[in-house]
Amino acid sequence: MRPTSAHLSPDDFDAWLAGALAPVHSEHLASCSQCQERARLESELDALLRGLPQYAPAAGFEQRVMANVQVRRPFRVRSLAYVRGLAARPRSLAVAAGLVLLVVAAMTTSVVWTLGNRETLSALGAWAGGEAAQLLWVATRAVYSSLVEQPWYAATRRFLEDPARLLAVSAAASLVYLSGLLALRRLLALPTVRVADAAW
Repeated sequence: MRPTSAHLSPDDFDAWLAGALAPVHSEHLASCSQCQERARLESELDALLRGLPQYAPAAGFEQRVMANVQVRRPFRVRSLAYVRGLAARPRSLAVAAGLVLLVVAAMTTSVVWTLGNRETLSALGAWAGGEAAQLLWVATRAVYSSLVEQPWYAATRRFLEDPARLLAVSAAASLVYLSGLLALRRLLALPTVRVADAAW
């Protein structure tokens, strides 16, 4: 909350012009010469703005503007129009029917072959699963071997073998993680203090 001694903000002057200024700010305005001068200027500006003539667009303005606006049709509408255009031509219709027939025939052949060769597919699946497992095991061993050969591995392992040190490292890592979360939350939080007017 802003202290009562602070000068009024632009929002406060808007409220004053609307006759809805809070009592605590009205007290400040009554005793502050700077805010009184600013209020006088705001009142004069408000009176000048209210005295300006109000203009309305000429008749037919909206129709003239919209007549020059070109709204691009959505992709879905353009696609449907293109498909309808293709369907109107016999040759395009024959090509589309041939493609549909080819896809249906390929799917039917695939289903029939699958039903007739379950043992082959099962053996192929088992072989692929075994090869994948073996590849994963070899990759894991290669990563582990590369890690063990690093010059810092032995010293790190000796350091972490002590339970007290491991607990200290885990606590420090957790503390750093929680600090990062709190800092991120603080950065993403909305400001609670209203910024004062730059003119003051």
